[in-house]
Amino acid sequence: MRGLSDTEAASAYSHALLGGSGRLTASFDVDGVVPLEQVGRAVEPWIRWLAPLSLRIEDTGGDGLRFRRGAPGPCPVQAYPAVDEGEDTLAEGGRLWRLRAGHDRGGSTRFRLTLHPAICDGYSTARYVRPLLDALFAPPGHDAGQVRGQALPPGTDALTYEGGGACTCGVCMPSGSPRRVRRTTTPYAGHGPYGGGRRELRDGPGPGRAGDAVTLALTSYESRRLRDWCEARQLTVSGFLSTVLADALARETGFEEVTVATSVSLRRRYAERTLIAEPGCVTGTVRVPLRSGAGGDPVSRAGAHAAALCAAARAWCPDRRAHAVIRRSVEREAAGTGIPELRVTDAGSVDTALGPHTGRMTGFRAAAAPGAGQPGGTLHLSSFKGALTLALTSRGLGTGWPAVAERELAEAALLRPALLPA
Repeated sequence: MRGLSDTEAASAYSHALLGGSGRLTASFDVDGVVPLEQVGRAVEPWIRWLAPLSLRIEDTGGDGLRFRRGAPGPCPVQAYPAVDEGEDTLAEGGRLWRLRAGHDRGGSTRFRLTLHPAICDGYSTARYVRPLLDALFAPPGHDAGQVRGQALPPGTDALTYEGGGACTCGVCMPSGSPRRVRRTTTPYAGHGPYGGGRRELRDGPGPGRAGDAVTLALTSYESRRLRDWCEARQLTVSGFLSTVLADALARETGFEEVTVATSVSLRRRYAERTLIAEPGCVTGTVRVPLRSGAGGDPVSRAGAHAAALCAAARAWCPDRRAHAVIRRSVEREAAGTGIPELRVTDAGSVDTALGPHTGRMTGFRAAAAPGAGQPGGTLHLSSFKGALTLALTSRGLGTGWPAVAERELAEAALLRPALLPA
């Protein structure tokens, strides 16, 4: 079909060399029991509509990595719960996605969609879910065979990069800016001044852990309170929480400085915007060293951190490297620098992407696999029906780190805004 762009190739090499690094997993629940046979029938038009789902990646040697069409064949829906994560690497040459479905005791149908990072980034997981739900809940009489597929979007290496303008952080658009929309602060019914009852997750109430993964699901009220608390201090939620976690990571590893790597969507940075499909891998990674404990309170450090990240993101420009150069760069990354690294993606609200299916869904959360390499983790933030979910996966930090990360996240996201109101 075409060669992988610089971003796609870097993601593919990292995935292959770092033990499945960066694969995206979206877990979502649909109200009601959906027969698995119905899910299976929905997969065929879903694949036909989304071109990246039919792709494979092949290494041509001299030309590097290329996308090619996969041979048609059955696409089975595997039973949920998932098998061991070690089997979730999505090896090169095979299908670049995996779908699992199953029923839970509460009368819902749970889905788990795992996507290769060369065809999906942290901003587009919900864009893959929407067409699946469209096919799954098509009206009676709808002919799935008539669904027309989208063309594979061009690689960004062939597009015209325009650079980054003002973002929506507290540095570019401080509190009170006319280009920012002020949210209402009316508390939700049934919640007291400190958040009240916690919404119960399918996996259990409050913070949850699975191996080296930590998930913290906030209620809508808690999410609103945290956003307003950060906005009053001209901070973003992701900027504040990443500073808190970077401090904890430095203490855990004994380093005075850690690297914070932030994913930046590049979809609005190319002149040919209409050619870039929403699903895909269109991101840049901006890295900034953050000195632990410097400057006192995490709030003040988060402000300085945001300014540094904003400047780095605005100065970022894409590379156009040969694939051999990309591979050597990833190999050096796989060897590790020894400096801890925290990767952060703030995907924002997924409601718009899910469209009319939002109402029938009872939960949505996404997480990115950290893979191998230097010690650290990946923090993925997303919002569903106004409620934030924080998903942190870790690597190389020992068995005690998940408890530390869980405590730091809960204290920063829940206790601090409650005890220190805006």
